[in-house]
Amino acid sequence: MTLSLAPLCAQNGDRRGETQQPLPAHIKVPPAPVRTPAEELATFKLAPGFRAELVASDPLIGDPISIQFGPDGRLWVLEMRGYMPNADAEGEREPVCSIAVLTDTDGDGRYDKRLVFADKLVMPRAISLVGDGLLVAEPPKLWFLRDTNGDGVADEKTEVADDYGNITNPEHNANGLMWAMDNWIYSANHTVRLRWQGNGKFARDTTVTRGQWGITQDDAGRIYYNSNSDPLRHDALPTAYLKRNPTFAATGANVAVVPGNLRIWPGRVTPGVNRGYQILDEEGKITSMTAASGPVVYRGTLLPAEFRGDAFVPEPSANLIKRIKITEKDGAITGANAYEGTEFLTSTDERFRPVNLFNGPDGALYVVDLYRGILQHRIYLTSFLRKQVEERGLDKGIHLGRIWRIVPDGAPKAVFDTGLARASTSELVNRLGDGNGWVRDTAQRLLVEKRDAAATPVLRSAALDARRPAAARLHALWTLDGLGDALDRATVLAAVRDSDARVAAAAVRVGERFLKQPGSDAELVTALAALVSTRTEPALRLQLALSLGEAKTPEADRALRDLVLVAGRQPFLADAVISGIAGRENALVEGLVAGAKSLEQIGDVLRYAVSAILKSGKADRIERVMEIIGATVTPEWARVPMLAGVRHFLPKSPDGKSFPGILPAEPKALVALAARTDSPAAPIAGQLVALLKWPGKPGQATAAVRPLSASEQKLFDQGKAQFAALCAACHQPNGQGLAGLAPSLIYSRWVLGDARILSRIVLNGKVQENLVMPPWKAALNDDGVAAVLTFIRRSWEHDADPVSPAVVAEARAATATRLEPFSDADLHELEQSLGRRRRQ
Repeated sequence: MTLSLAPLCAQNGDRRGETQQPLPAHIKVPPAPVRTPAEELATFKLAPGFRAELVASDPLIGDPISIQFGPDGRLWVLEMRGYMPNADAEGEREPVCSIAVLTDTDGDGRYDKRLVFADKLVMPRAISLVGDGLLVAEPPKLWFLRDTNGDGVADEKTEVADDYGNITNPEHNANGLMWAMDNWIYSANHTVRLRWQGNGKFARDTTVTRGQWGITQDDAGRIYYNSNSDPLRHDALPTAYLKRNPTFAATGANVAVVPGNLRIWPGRVTPGVNRGYQILDEEGKITSMTAASGPVVYRGTLLPAEFRGDAFVPEPSANLIKRIKITEKDGAITGANAYEGTEFLTSTDERFRPVNLFNGPDGALYVVDLYRGILQHRIYLTSFLRKQVEERGLDKGIHLGRIWRIVPDGAPKAVFDTGLARASTSELVNRLGDGNGWVRDTAQRLLVEKRDAAATPVLRSAALDARRPAAARLHALWTLDGLGDALDRATVLAAVRDSDARVAAAAVRVGERFLKQPGSDAELVTALAALVSTRTEPALRLQLALSLGEAKTPEADRALRDLVLVAGRQPFLADAVISGIAGRENALVEGLVAGAKSLEQIGDVLRYAVSAILKSGKADRIERVMEIIGATVTPEWARVPMLAGVRHFLPKSPDGKSFPGILPAEPKALVALAARTDSPAAPIAGQLVALLKWPGKPGQATAAVRPLSASEQKLFDQGKAQFAALCAACHQPNGQGLAGLAPSLIYSRWVLGDARILSRIVLNGKVQENLVMPPWKAALNDDGVAAVLTFIRRSWEHDADPVSPAVVAEARAATATRLEPFSDADLHELEQSLGRRRRQ
């Protein structure tokens, strides 16, 4: 008889009604002893031609989760010593975590001296060297720590933010703090980006949420990230552009680079995974990622040239590191396994836990190895995994950890100090062209932080010097942008003609400051318009589509139209155009219908533009576009995508179901088109007319909606203000959401369903694919939650019942001990449970 795990062993990660069968008898699980670094190294299998070197290990460090190389060659190590001290996470909130600074005192390529910069931290998540201090994420706080007396120990602590993540769930919490090429500091799992302003001050801006753990960028400054079962995603568009048009939900963030079920090949059996009773193959191995962690795009010169630009992703639950081959073609980025049947690095040591990867100053690939038995947090720990932990002693051997250096065979020993800390301004400018991305990034950051006026003329010259590497010109432009007024229009006008598409695109982007000025910069617009007909590189065309929308002049809009005519089908170009032409879509539609010759040129742009016009609610604009749709002179091939735009306008639930769209007046031209017998599009128009509502529509049934009582109306009004202040940045003022940030609320089954479930979602948060909604339990009282929920259930044509504070109070009590956000599976189970309870 086969026995399943007893219910008495139930853990937080167990699912109701699920049987957790033990491993089949034929799967033999080897022991998992604590190994020395040398013993662990012997368990590694790397791709041919590579080796791993130890650069730091216990007892010098313990429980490392992230590192940062300083410009002086020292290594800053973030130690999460409080993480899962045992299977019950007892003592997790104790202030035992620290930030250590390591030094290689004898130059042998291995760190041997430790200085504690800061200690007594509680579950810190990320660090970033900025200015004369260190950003430290200790959710929910973000601190800026400084050493003011030169002893190497932080003695000044300034709060930068109090909303950086939460204290409830380490697996879904803000982290990263990557200074990107555009001089903003980005995080994973967080919706705020920061910009250094000097003197410990930071500017804030909302952005999309990115992944779960770790963040990286490529040589063009594009941002990559992932989540536990989703190996690699990227931002196809710089996400600041996505919120420009309130009537258009642009995509371009959280774009999958590889499929979520990308095959992996562990080097050993992997029973110690959370749902091993479900996901192991016949050999006892997992076959797809379940704990994908901090990725890195390789940007060094030490590995062979073909590795540059590829992504490396650690999978600590499978004790491996995957290399993903990145390909860019026709404006689209895709990835695939670099190896079949094996991985870049595998280990037979179950305690090898690569959780973060980084480029190093010497061009090597660096691995942060948490080295421990327990990886899964108690919030999600299943009884199956608990049994694995206890039977094989995986809870023993904590506070260890190693940092590994991955290099080709024959590589020289590590030299961590690149001299950047002692470099003059002119020397730093020269290092912007270094072959190693880490050196370029660091030189740029140091120049921006120094704010040396003497750098301006040197940088302007470097940005236009064709004898310098393209990377040097690219970073020079972004450094000028980071210095503010140092960027002048003459440099931009010259740089937009750079022969390298990445450099020209960067010049176009940083030059937007001149396009946004009152009256715009006619000379720059003319220069950009000329590029539309002379340059064909996808990266440059995409940036032109984004930046020309900032000018808001007739010439710029004509250039956008011309760009669509020559490149309208390029991936994400339609999103880029419509995101920046808010309020001017009618002229674009008219120009495209008059100038295009085929649907292939303009299909998506017309669809998005018509939809945005209808969503504006402006009767005159809607009437104009409907007249074009119905005009007899409009080509049938152009009518098709415009009618698709009307369909795109219809409100849809998150699962894709369409609902009637509301117009301010009768769409007479569309009604007339539906009645015609000479247009193949007439039946489609008739279908759409039936799905539209407008005042006085014949035969239109209007369901009676119970009016709100005085107290409910008060809640609605309060909720309207709270939604605008707290929710609209993510879900948008119209409730339509934003790609990569928050789903649409329009006709959401959870919004319009059981108020008890909706209350729980707001109180505890929700996870959906690569998105995480934070909990509002601490931020809003029962009245506040009820007010917001009442507002969203009675807005945007919703007619659901309001929510009372008593319902919220009941939900708060029911979730008092719950720490994790709800998943769709959780909510479906809850739906069934509450339904059964109601019937009893």
